[in-house]
Amino acid sequence: MSRSDTPLVSGSSDKHLAEIGRDLLVFGLLVAIGVCGRWAQPDWCFTPIAAVTIFAGYYFARWPIAVLVPVGCLVISDLALPAYDQLGVLIVTYVAMVLPVWLGRSLRQESHPATTAVRWVSCGLLPAAIFFLTTNFAVWWFKSHYEKTLGGLTECYLAAVPFFRTMLVGDVFYLVVIFGCLALARLPAGQRAQTAVQGDPKS
Repeated sequence: MSRSDTPLVSGSSDKHLAEIGRDLLVFGLLVAIGVCGRWAQPDWCFTPIAAVTIFAGYYFARWPIAVLVPVGCLVISDLALPAYDQLGVLIVTYVAMVLPVWLGRSLRQESHPATTAVRWVSCGLLPAAIFFLTTNFAVWWFKSHYEKTLGGLTECYLAAVPFFRTMLVGDVFYLVVIFGCLALARLPAGQRAQTAVQGDPKS
């Protein structure tokens, strides 16, 4: 290897280490937001879990790392929250919270503006809908105080409608906040580039 190759290798290594450090920082920040938001929720189900999960799916190149974000949020925050009455309810809850990772990954794909708009609307609506349908079915199935009839299932879903509305509002709110922060973080570089182009007498 010639001496001229050494700086290239060193620069590549430094860049890789910087990317790892940045990813670790983002991972830790997302988990912290999810945990603190779940502990400090102003109303039950008004949390940032779905938003940080979608962001993780969008941000991280590898989906297993993105999946660890909601799992970490739930495992840590559950230490200070009421325990699940049934293992089945716990499993369904965790799966429902992880699924939005793939909504975030869909945002990474370039597409027609109309398709992109549909994806964003899906990110706002689907997590709460999936959570509502799956976890309440699990509650009805695994918990004994609801009759195992269509009437019992209907009663279970109706009792959860207020929580569904709250979760929907929380998901949209935190999506706007978190992705808004990302847009603001990217804005200065874009403004500097635009200013440089406008100030160039050759342009």
